[in-house]
Amino acid sequence: MEFVAKPVLEDKFWILEDNGQKVGTIRSNENGVTLTVGKENHSFKKLEELKQKMKVSFSGKELTTTEKVEYDVHGYPCKTKPFNGLYDLKRKLPLYTKTEDSQSFFCAGYFCIEFENGWVPAYCPKLITLGRNNYLGPFKTKLEMTETLRKQNG
Repeated sequence: MEFVAKPVLEDKFWILEDNGQKVGTIRSNENGVTLTVGKENHSFKKLEELKQKMKVSFSGKELTTTEKVEYDVHGYPCKTKPFNGLYDLKRKLPLYTKTEDSQSFFCAGYFCIEFENGWVPAYCPKLITLGRNNYLGPFKTKLEMTETLRKQNG
């Protein structure tokens, strides 16, 4: 029986498969490498040691072929291919729909939204959500949003 390790995080985390079935994981960190199959854990000092003692072949980048494609609406990032992109001048929001015929608008970018429990981060929220709550944004990067959120909750 030979396992195939497919990378999820380069040089840090792999999914272990046996005949196409997921059977475990391999994790690498500063303390060494851990092979987990079912409830059994096997520790190794280095990845090379694991390769020598276990029948594991490391495949290419099969799992990372679904590379994230970045989309944007008027310079703000969005998570899906935008349709009907427009800029709401009154509210200063980059808007888009997820399909050509959709009536549901989303706001591109990162936001801080205030709910009953406090301020929370949001990425591409629905326009109706922003209409019902206080918000800050849009921000072009997650870092900008996180910094603003820290100031709001701090």
